[in-house]
Amino acid sequence: MPAMKIPPELKKVTPYVRRAEELDKDKTNPESRLVAYYCRQYAVHLGIPLAVSDEGKSCLGQLLGNLEGEKLVMDSFTRDEAKFLCTKFANKVFDNADLEDRTGDATKNTARVFYAAGSFLDILQQFYQDDDQSEELVEIKKKAKYSKWKAAEILKAINDGRKPTPGGYNENQEIEDDTEEGEEAGTPVNKANGDAVPRDPSPKTPATDTLPDDENSVENPPPASPPPPVDDKDEEGTEVELGPPPPAYPGPVLAPATAPPPSIHKPPLTFNPPPAAAAAKPTLPPSRNDDFDDIPSKKASSPKAKKPSFFGFGNGNKNKNKVSKAELADATELTQFALAALQDKDTDLAADRLEQALRVLGRR
Repeated sequence: MPAMKIPPELKKVTPYVRRAEELDKDKTNPESRLVAYYCRQYAVHLGIPLAVSDEGKSCLGQLLGNLEGEKLVMDSFTRDEAKFLCTKFANKVFDNADLEDRTGDATKNTARVFYAAGSFLDILQQFYQDDDQSEELVEIKKKAKYSKWKAAEILKAINDGRKPTPGGYNENQEIEDDTEEGEEAGTPVNKANGDAVPRDPSPKTPATDTLPDDENSVENPPPASPPPPVDDKDEEGTEVELGPPPPAYPGPVLAPATAPPPSIHKPPLTFNPPPAAAAAKPTLPPSRNDDFDDIPSKKASSPKAKKPSFFGFGNGNKNKNKVSKAELADATELTQFALAALQDKDTDLAADRLEQALRVLGRR
């Protein structure tokens, strides 16, 4: 699907829309769909006061339609669960780039992953009140700013023909805040050369790849092998290719069994699911450009509710004698979530996930 055309007045929301479009192409990790949803929701929050033209309002309307179409599906997760998963995802992307930087192996790919991490960290602000001054939120903002600065520093070194200086987060480095507001929300740009963070062909690809136009950056699904280099342009919304699986983005992140703790540094859940058939492309309710209300913070309590599961299946009217491969894969994923909840002794969440799995199979 072609990338959404975003008018200049909404330049600030471009990177978050592009991150969502990249995650849309990842059909292997269920959390990618959830993170994409919150990327778009954050873009809408930023864009509402900026949209003054008909084109800008139409763009926001399209984003609202996408959110409305996903709203019932996202109800499978509480707001606290969504916050936990988005935080874990953002931190994992950041850690991947930070590790390469610390070991002195930073490349253009490292820069683009740092920049993507900055966008994913930015969207976490929507889970906090506007007047929140907690250490947790301060740390998130600090890490997001560092990610964008580090991306620009690595690119500058590469473009100057120098090896990027190894560093690391919280190592008392001077962060030069030399980006304008619009640029901070978009692609980090090397002031000297005007280079922006390019697409992500491979962690070891020579630094000759370049940035595509916004409107063409996510036009086609990612191929099985890394894409060829493309041309750099000083543009907003650089694409960080998700790939199958990508070298920079994290692997599957399972739903938490309990609400997240105050600290964002909770050790990740460890659960290794058995191989399962790939989930089919989910079918979603039709999109509408209605007014958008925030994602519900509470799961439906009735096990008989006929709503789509997180993967787009489970209407409760399946033929008990016929279960498709896609439905079987969907039920398997939900069962894995239930097992993770049981490992953390959260029987209520486990029961809820098992009920969803049964509805997928037409047993409820």
